[in-house]
This record gives sequence, structure tokens and C-alpha cells, in this order.
Amino acid sequence: MTATIKCFGCGAAAPETSRFCGNCGRQIADPHVATLVDDTASQDDLLGRLRRIMAGEFRVERELARGGMGVVFKGTEEHLGRTVALKVLSPELGVTARAAERFKREGRMVAELEHPNIVPVYRVGQLGGTLFIAMKFIEGRSLDEITASQGALPIPVVLHVLRSAARSLAYAHERDIVHRDVKAANILLDRDGRVLVSDFGVALRASDVTLTVDGAVIGTPGYMSPEQCAGKRATPQSDQYSLGVVAFQMLTGALPFRAESLPGIMHHHFFTPLPSVRFARDDVPADLLRIVERLMAKAPGDRFPTTRQLLEELEALPFGEAQRNEGEGLLRRLTAGGMVARVATRSMPPLPDAPTLGVDGIAPRRGERSRWSRRRWAALVAGLALAGVAAWTALGPARGGAVPSVDTAARIAPAETVAAQPAASRPPAPPAPRPVATGKLRVLTSPADAAILIDGRQRGVGGVLDLPVQAGRRRLEVRARGYVPFDTILTIASDSTVSLGRITLREPRTAP
Repeated sequence: MTATIKCFGCGAAAPETSRFCGNCGRQIADPHVATLVDDTASQDDLLGRLRRIMAGEFRVERELARGGMGVVFKGTEEHLGRTVALKVLSPELGVTARAAERFKREGRMVAELEHPNIVPVYRVGQLGGTLFIAMKFIEGRSLDEITASQGALPIPVVLHVLRSAARSLAYAHERDIVHRDVKAANILLDRDGRVLVSDFGVALRASDVTLTVDGAVIGTPGYMSPEQCAGKRATPQSDQYSLGVVAFQMLTGALPFRAESLPGIMHHHFFTPLPSVRFARDDVPADLLRIVERLMAKAPGDRFPTTRQLLEELEALPFGEAQRNEGEGLLRRLTAGGMVARVATRSMPPLPDAPTLGVDGIAPRRGERSRWSRRRWAALVAGLALAGVAAWTALGPARGGAVPSVDTAARIAPAETVAAQPAASRPPAPPAPRPVATGKLRVLTSPADAAILIDGRQRGVGGVLDLPVQAGRRRLEVRARGYVPFDTILTIASDSTVSLGRITLREPRTAP
């Protein structure tokens, strides 16, 4: 029987004569030797590990792109000699065995998709403990590369890309496959001007992953739907929202919601109304603006019931053969690395100063007014009223002593004096007291003994679940001895729940 030793990295058994672990690719040696020098961390990188792990199956050449879920490499499948794009899930993500099995199962379903606007998936599997996807290698550029260099795109290009992407999404959604990570980087353009969506349906669910890196998030924050930010299961409507972000990016040259922190971006997805594309440019058709606004509705129920209906709306937009040919021609030029005439755009205003509705001067169709918008406006009005009352109460005594209320004055004055006053000069009846508008907060902390403070008042330790919080802007602090405190501003909407997941405090850095 061949003697074995254990890998110091993953604990897997390996033959005594092995130099590297077949499971994780780390250098191994006899644990009984006097001195073991493990220089893997300093000299070994992901590319080197992949080359060892996938030797005999794939020849890994170079890194192509890097994202939150993984890294994409260019490689060659050894047995067939075909060039592939290898997406490898980031090793920092702790994936459960059950999640890995579902990842492979869903990957096999995606491999059966045959659509001209979907990048073919050749193989999904696991080698040496590393989950990977082998896809067709596309000679061309990604949409985010094009928008980064070109900025806003002409309307024929936008319509051509949106229609092609919607076709692929509708096809997959009708087969119960949700992409979960629609973004400009996953929309590829080949040298013939064809639009292809990649990484289809094999993004892991957030509940399947143990985040081992502070601040890590599953998905791409700038494109995530509100329900994905809240940790809920992605649906076809989630893909629609992400496609709406892509459409906004193509029309304006920038993402709709930007912030310096992940909580800030998520806050915008939850509460900030979509800025108007009219701020950036004036040549966008009104019907296209309505579609983008509906795609990015906060509530999934306010988006399109099916992606097929979205596609029908896009197909109904005036877009003749000449415009289609123009769009394809411009895309071919952009994909080849060339430039086209830049679209003149204006700078978008800062998000806090932007108007609250998405499209100026365009009335929504009957039945399409968002219930979410009505609730948001009601919460805003209630919040302003409460703020006004609070300010009057705080400033009133400072202007010359206590001022009796209408109700107090009525009790002090004799009854006959009040009755004798003319109706026109009689004080108005006091309004009925309104209940305080509240929302709910869910948050966990690490460490588990961290104090949770709302507006300077401690409201919990280690976590709160559906904690009632007065609606409006609230200061959230998480503090624990020996850790750097977390401090941010939240906007709590009436009758809604803000779920922040787990907030992990950092230990202070010590000077070397």
C-alpha cells in the first residue's frame, strides 16, 4: 500500500512521493522532517496553481478578467485542442459541498442552452477542489470595456444590445434558468457585431457561500436588484433590474447608483429613485425611457411579469432595418477597437440632489404607476411633517419661553369665552394625533458582543431582528471594545424592512 501524507493546506491525503497536493495544489512535504519551508504563499499564485491542478485537462495560458465571483483565464482544452475561457470561482469564497454540487448541476443545465445570443458552455466541473466553467472563447470585447472607452452609446447600438440580451434572458427564463449576475462585463461582442451573454445561470446564491473576506459580496453591487441586496432568491425580475442598469449605463455612460462603500450602493438600490436619463441627453425615445424606468422599479412586482413581455415591448419600438444595420456596423467598429462619434452628454447631478422621478415630462401609462413610489412619497411626506414638528418643538421655547398649545389654551380659557368667539376667529380643532411612521431593521454583528446603536441609543447587542425604528434618516453605529467602530447613515422607509446582513468590525491595524 502506497504511503500517504497530509496536505498542510486542506488536509487531503496525497502519495508520499507527491510534491504538490492534488486537491488544492499547495506544496507538500513529509511532516516528520525537521524543517519545512512553505513558500507557496509568496511564490505561488492562482495561475500557477491552476496550471498544476488542470494539467492534462486544460492548458491555462493567461488571466483575462477578474471579478467578485471569480477569475477568467484563457486556456486550451487538451483533448480537443479548442480555445476556451475558463472561469474559476474565487478561492476566497468558502463554498459548501451542497452548493458545489448544485453549481455543477445547474452548470450542466446551462450547457444544454443553445441560443445565438448565449455564450456556449462546454463544461462545468471541479478539479482539485476548484470549481470552474469552460466556455467558448469570444474574440472581441465586453460591453463594459466599450462604455469605459466610448462613454454613452448611440441609440441604434443601445437598442440592438438590449434586444439581443433580452432574447437570451427570455429564452433562459422560460427554461427556469436565472442568470443572477447580469452586467456589462458579462455581455460580450464578437467581431461580427453579435451580442452574447456569458456566465449564464451559474452564479452561486448568497446563501450557499460563506464569506471569509471582509466586505465581500456575491454578485456585482452596481447591478444588483434590491431583493438580491437583501439576500433574497434571484428571480427573472432580478435579471430584468440588472438589465435596466446596463441600459442606463449605455444611455448615460455611467451607472445610476454610485457610492464610496458597499452599504451606500445597497442603500441607493433600496431607496434612491432612478435619476432621469434626460439629465444626460435629450435624444432618447420616450418609450425606451419608460421601459428602462419599469425595469428598475424597486419592487419586483412592478417590473415586467415575464421577460418575454419585456422583449415584446422592445421589439415594438420603432427600429427599422437601416437602424439595425447601423447599430451592427457601429458595434463591429467598436469591437475592433475603433471609435465612433461620441454622444454628447451632460453630467448627472449628485444623487442626493437628483429629482425623485425617473423621466421628466413623460406621464406613466395607466396602471403602471408604481405602488412602491406611492408608499415612498407617503413616507417622505410623513418624515418631513415629523421633522417640522420636532424642529418647532425644539426651537419654540428658545424664542421666549414655553408656548401653550391650542389644546392647552382651550382648557385654560373659560368655556363661555370660547363659545362667544365668532366662527371665523375661533381656533381650529386640534388634529388627531398621528401614529409615528416606523420601519424595521435586521442586522447581525461580528463579534457577537458588539453594541448596536441607533441615533446614539443602544438598541441591541450582537444583532437585531425586525427592530422597530422610526422612519427617516437614522445614524447606525456598531461598537465593540478592541475593534474599529462602524458608523453610517441609513434611511428607514415606513412599513419596510432594511436588512443589512452581517456587519464585521475590523481590528485596528498595528504599526510595523
